[in-house]
Amino acid sequence: MCKDISPILRGWSYTPGELRVRRIEAGDGRPRIQIRMDLGLMQLEWSGRPDGTRPRDCASLLDYFQDECQRRQRALSRADCWELGQEAMQYYWRRISFFELKEYERAEQDALHNLDILDLCQEFAEHPEDRQIAQQYRAFVTAHRIQARVLALLEQRDHELALARLRDGIRHIEEILVEQQGFDSLQDCQELRFLREWERELEGSRPLSLREKLSADLKTAVEQEKFELAASLRDRLRLLEAGQHRDPEDH
Repeated sequence: MCKDISPILRGWSYTPGELRVRRIEAGDGRPRIQIRMDLGLMQLEWSGRPDGTRPRDCASLLDYFQDECQRRQRALSRADCWELGQEAMQYYWRRISFFELKEYERAEQDALHNLDILDLCQEFAEHPEDRQIAQQYRAFVTAHRIQARVLALLEQRDHELALARLRDGIRHIEEILVEQQGFDSLQDCQELRFLREWERELEGSRPLSLREKLSADLKTAVEQEKFELAASLRDRLRLLEAGQHRDPEDH
């Protein structure tokens, strides 16, 4: 078997600074992720640990160390935290790949995996430096988790719930930052700025509720002197506000 991957690379254009990701079906019939990079490509498993291994005969290092720390009260050494950090990097690459592939629920699961790694290091790391590093990445990974959840809801056309989850997420990240660094950090967090801007965009594109739609139609009817239509719309509004009528469009 020829091991040269040059034909694959020549058939997949690459632009520096752009993330090129694709899903492939491997020879065993299972899906894989491929990422085109400047020096070649990276291939990741679709599920399980991204590199396809079972470290210490466990599904992931997180699973292994959770058992060691929580059941046996073992502390995490510098080497342990470094290993967990390497695993977190694998899940990071797959997470951003899932975003590109619009696999938002899978992206959220990989974000949750890394948040569990941060929690573990925060609680059990021997050295303060490792606990500090864990906290340093918490807002970043949390922002990815929030984005994945909101994008999944938007894909399901649940705009109202997506906006609510985004606002909950913004408050959560604000609490993280204040706890870590104080109120001044709120202005410096790039992830928080992005989420706030996204909130404004979603609010601006929010579909009108039935009450808002009726009010807008009523205003237009009055301006166009369509008084019979205006009277009908006004009656529907009054009934709606009195809670005596539920229009089939109100969902």
